[in-house]
Amino acid sequence: MSAELPIPSKLPSSQVLENLARRYSELEPSAVASALTLLRVAADLHAALVLHFARYNLSHGRFVVLIALYTAPDSEMCCSDIADSIGVSRATMTGLLDGLERDGLIKRVDHPEDRRRITVSLTAGGRRLLERILPDHFRRIAGMMSNLSESDRRRMMDLLGRVRQGLGALSR
Repeated sequence: MSAELPIPSKLPSSQVLENLARRYSELEPSAVASALTLLRVAADLHAALVLHFARYNLSHGRFVVLIALYTAPDSEMCCSDIADSIGVSRATMTGLLDGLERDGLIKRVDHPEDRRRITVSLTAGGRRLLERILPDHFRRIAGMMSNLSESDRRRMMDLLGRVRQGLGALSR
């Protein structure tokens, strides 16, 4: 995935959307405006995360792998389980693990009962890095969400969940 999502920086005006709606009866102006706003926020969030994790010489993907291991029972997981839990392909997982291992943040060990499986765990250096990053990370996330009340946040999660349920309409 590239560091940028190509989304217009300025949303179409309501007049533009209304003109298009007169031409295309299927167009619901508020649906298009809402979807474009969501995409714009997603693109901006992605760009902010790229900058944030760059401070620590990490990508968002590498961070997610480290967090998965940090929060796993015994701080270890099989490669395929990590890939499944974070929603990436096995090939992508191999690349992420190669970089993390090269940087001394994780180690891979043959699974004790199944030689075809590899167990991945954090190294002491990986654990120290996370323990250094997490306070700053959590503070920044709280700051990003500070304009929303607890009720707003619950409502947002509900609304985004419902949007997610409708994603199939794009791929059918």
